[in-house]
Amino acid sequence: MEKTAKTNINIKCRKCGKLISGDVYEFEGVTLCEDCYMDEVIAAQPKKCLMK
Repeated sequence: MEKTAKTNINIKCRKCGKLISGDVYEFEGVTLCEDCYMDEVIAAQPKKCLMK
């Protein structure tokens, strides 16, 4: 999980295709917008058993 500082470059999110105008995030080598990055980080978290 990494936040990279890329400025003045037209970069598209590799998940949703939206043009990224702010911070650019990278997750497992994929360039993502903030929304998609947060979705990926949450999805990558281990699931806890609710049957305790």
